[in-house]
Amino acid sequence: MSLQRVLDSELASKYTFHRMHQNAALGGVDLDLLREWSTNLRRLKPDLVHVRGLGNEGFHGVVAARLASCPRILLSIHGTTRDLQFIERPARRRVLTGIVEPCTLRLATHIVTVCNSASKRDFLRNYSAKFAGVVPNGVALPDVARPMRSRFRQELGLRQEQIALVVVGRLSVEKGHLILAQALREPRINLRQAALILVGDGPDRSVIEAAYRSVDNLAFYSLGSRMDVAEILQACDAFVFPTLHENLSNALLEAMAAGLPVVASAVGGNVEVLERGGGILVPASSPRALAGALARLLSDPALRHAHGVQARGVIAERYTTAHMLDELDRIYTSILRGGNVE
Repeated sequence: MSLQRVLDSELASKYTFHRMHQNAALGGVDLDLLREWSTNLRRLKPDLVHVRGLGNEGFHGVVAARLASCPRILLSIHGTTRDLQFIERPARRRVLTGIVEPCTLRLATHIVTVCNSASKRDFLRNYSAKFAGVVPNGVALPDVARPMRSRFRQELGLRQEQIALVVVGRLSVEKGHLILAQALREPRINLRQAALILVGDGPDRSVIEAAYRSVDNLAFYSLGSRMDVAEILQACDAFVFPTLHENLSNALLEAMAAGLPVVASAVGGNVEVLERGGGILVPASSPRALAGALARLLSDPALRHAHGVQARGVIAERYTTAHMLDELDRIYTSILRGGNVE
């Protein structure tokens, strides 16, 4: 995860990091957690508190920092509840978007986002004076030799000529899995030459797996959560990312770093990444457009190769871990000096 890469990086020799985190998701305000965190912050007297996200943990982080009279509170925004299209409790959405998120934004002294599109969201307009910049996620750039490719494909029983499409991420319908399942039913896609590899877990796993298994002639493999995602990516041929909304996905960046061509929905950070090259953007929630893009990629080896080379180049140029750390260091330094960050 990005946080752990920061804590383990060379920045640890320049800054003294103290990590505080929730051990489990919370459903409301946890007074004991606020008391614990504010007590720790009073003891530590940090020059800067960096809080992650607009959710429950972010809310508790900024409130605790304010209670401890911390002078600088940097909030990084990775998403917002208002983007969720499928939510069981509408009242919870109203509380989060009407009270929790605005409170978190007001209490922070500085704000960063992970992509340019997120920084232009309407709900951030009233907080433009706090905007400190964009810190894109960064990933490692792996060896392109793909030494594990043959072994992994043999384990799954994939034929040499079979084109492996991979989807990595949280198994939620918000990620567009049902759209992809519908797209794969389009007759223009030759499923006899393809296989779909699903990596991840989540609340809608059973529904999503059932949708893919109902597609005739689809070779489908659901691998669950894995620690060897980098090796799996290098054994595949293309990355599919039909998400209905997104800021900047590490899964997308990691696939591109592995040299995989991408078909992704034109939402959020997907657009600013893939506009630089590396794949095909399609309208979100459009099975027809998604099917057309997949058919093109499956039928054209030269196109897959060209997009794959571009994808890796995009990551090398802008989205490596080193780029992320440099930008974070610049923002930390400017905030601590009290200067103009942007």
